[in-house]
Amino acid sequence: MEEEIRCNVCKEFYREPVLLPCGHAVCRVCAEKLQVHIHDNEGSGSSNDYQEADKASVSSETDSGVVCGSRPNSYAGTPAVPAYSSAAFSITCPSCRKLVYLDDNGADGLPPFRVMRTIVERFGGVTGAPPAEEACQMCEGERRAAVVRCEQCSVRYCAACRDAWHPTRGPLAQHELRALGTTCADHGFPPVQYCVTCLIPICQRCLTERHSIHETQPLATAARTHKTELSQSLQHLSEQAKSMTDHIQKVKASGEKINESCEELEKQIDNACAELTCAIERRRDELIRAARSTKSQAIANMRSLTSHAAQKLREATALLHFSIEALKEPDQAAFLQVGNILSIRAQETAANLCTSLEPPPSPPALNLDIEPVLRTVKSMNFVECTPPGAPEMAVEACAARGCSCTLAWKPPPAPSAVRGYVLELDDGLGGPFREVYCGRETVCTIDGLHYASLYSARVKAFNGAGEGPYSEIIGLQTSPVAWFTWDARCSSGGGGGGVSLSADGARAAAAGWQPRVVLADQPLARGLHYWTLRLDAYDGDADPAFGIARADVARDKMLGSDALGWAMYIDGSRSWFVHGGAHGGRTAGGVRCGSTVGVLLDLTRGTLRFTVDDHPQGDIAFTGLRGAFYPAVSLNRGVAVTLQPGLPPPERLLSQLAAE
Repeated sequence: MEEEIRCNVCKEFYREPVLLPCGHAVCRVCAEKLQVHIHDNEGSGSSNDYQEADKASVSSETDSGVVCGSRPNSYAGTPAVPAYSSAAFSITCPSCRKLVYLDDNGADGLPPFRVMRTIVERFGGVTGAPPAEEACQMCEGERRAAVVRCEQCSVRYCAACRDAWHPTRGPLAQHELRALGTTCADHGFPPVQYCVTCLIPICQRCLTERHSIHETQPLATAARTHKTELSQSLQHLSEQAKSMTDHIQKVKASGEKINESCEELEKQIDNACAELTCAIERRRDELIRAARSTKSQAIANMRSLTSHAAQKLREATALLHFSIEALKEPDQAAFLQVGNILSIRAQETAANLCTSLEPPPSPPALNLDIEPVLRTVKSMNFVECTPPGAPEMAVEACAARGCSCTLAWKPPPAPSAVRGYVLELDDGLGGPFREVYCGRETVCTIDGLHYASLYSARVKAFNGAGEGPYSEIIGLQTSPVAWFTWDARCSSGGGGGGVSLSADGARAAAAGWQPRVVLADQPLARGLHYWTLRLDAYDGDADPAFGIARADVARDKMLGSDALGWAMYIDGSRSWFVHGGAHGGRTAGGVRCGSTVGVLLDLTRGTLRFTVDDHPQGDIAFTGLRGAFYPAVSLNRGVAVTLQPGLPPPERLLSQLAAE
C-alpha cells in the first residue's frame, strides 16, 4: 500500500494531499510547483456556451471527506483544451499525465483529499498540519484541526479551544456551533442527497435550486451502493491478486522442476555417451579381430609360397648335384647315354625355376575410416536446438457451441521437442489474430465469443530454439442466436418449497413462499440478447423478479437482493429495478397471468432493459455491465414461467437503441 500513499512528485508520504479532477492525489506544495500559468491569449477560442455550464466536479462517498459542489470554484475541468475562459492555470497530473485546467485560485483551490490524509496518518505515521481552511483559528503554536464553526462568530474552533473560548453557557449559549466536515461548496450545508444524474452529493438547497428534476437518492443509500460496487471490484482484484500469487508460486516451483530436468538431462547425456562408448569398444574389438584375421591369412600365404619355392629349390639342387657327379663318369659311352638327357633337364629346370615362383605377399593395405563417426559425434546435440514443426489441427475434435468454441490439435512430427503451444484467434470479423492460450495442452476451450460470428484460429509450437511455423487456419462458426434453457442443477423437486423444471428445461415453477433463483445453463458475455418469460401462473400475491445474475448469486433470496443480481421486481400494478438490495426506477404498470416479460441485455453498451408484453417497462434499468451474466429469474409460490430465448428485440426497443 505504500505506493498508494506516497506522492509521485516528492516520493514522500502525502502531506496536505489535494485531489486533482482526474482522481489522483498530489501534495498541495507539489501541486503549486507543478501548476503553469496560462497566458491570456491561450484558450481564447473556447466557446461562450460553456460560461453557464456546470463545471466538472469530483466527489467521493459521504464518509470519504472529499466533496466538491456542483459548481466548484477550484478547477475548470479536464478537457483537451481549456473549456472555460476562466482557466488561468494548468497542471499535468504526475500519475496519468492528463492536463488539468484550474481557475484563478490555481492549486490553492483544489479540494483537500481527506481520505488520503487519514490513511497516511494511520499507516504512514505522518501527521501533518491541517490546511488553513480546516485549521482552528484560535490555536497558538501548532495548528489543530477545527471541529466546529460558530455561525455568529464566523470562527473555527478545535475541541480544546471551543471549550476554552466558546462555552455553551452564558451569553454564548444561543450561538449555533456547526460541526465541520463534508459540506456543500456553494451553501456550506452538509449534503443530504446524492444526485444520480450529476454524480455528486448535494445539500437541501442544491436539491431545490438545481437538481429538482434529477434522479436523487438518500446519501446513505448511494454510499452503500458505491461501497458495494467497490467491494465487488476489490473482490475481483483480490481474486486476480490470488491468481498472480499462485502464478508466482508456480514459477518458483518451476525452479525445482528445472533442476530435476537438468539433472535428468545430465543422466541422459552420460547414458548416451556411455552407450556410444560401448558401441565404439565393441566395434574396436571387431575391427581388431578382422585385422588379426587378415594377418593370419597373409602369414599362411607366405608360408605356402615359401614351402613351394623351397621344394623347387631342393629339386633343382638335387639335379645339379646329380649332374656334377655324372660329369665325373670315366666311361665315356656310359656318360653319352645320359649326358644329353641331363643337359635338357638342366635347361628346363633353369628355365622354369623362377617363372613358377609367385611374388612375395604385400602387407595388408587397410586404413581405418573414422571420419563418418566423427561427423556423427560432432552432430550430437539437444533436440530443442531445432525449432518444432507446424502442429496439425484436429478438425474432428474442434467444435463451436453457443458463445464458446473448443479447439484441438496434434503435436508436430518428431524429432523436434515441444515445450508448449500458442493458440491465436481473430475477432470474428477477419481482424488481426491475438493470443488466447499458451501452454502444453493440445486442447483449449474459449468462452465469451460473439454469436453469429466466424472465427479463424491457428496454432504454433515452440521450444528452446524458438517458434515453429503456424498450422493451417481453421474456421469456426458460433451459434447464430443465444439459445439456452434453465440449468437443471437449479431444480430441487416439486415439493418442500423448491423449484421444479420441465423436461425440456423451458418451464420453471416454485412451490414455497421463499423466493428461489433459477439460472440459465450458459452465460452471456458479448453481443445483444433478448429473451422473454411468459407467466403461466400468477396469483397476484407472489414476488417474481426477472433479470440477470453472476454464477454465485444467492439462490434463496429475491433476485437483486445481493450485489450479484440485477433484476426487475414487478407485481400487478408497478415495478422496481433492484440491485444490491436497493430499489429504484419505479414504473407504473404490472403483470397478470399470461403476461410476457422481456429482457434485453446489450453487452456492447453494457445496459439492461425490460419490457412487458413487448412494451418498454421504464427506461434503461442498469448500465456499466461488464463480464459474463446468466439469464435469471426468482420465483415463489403461485408463479410459473416459460422461457423463450433467442428472439429479436421489439421494434420499439430497437428504435431506442438506434437513437442512442
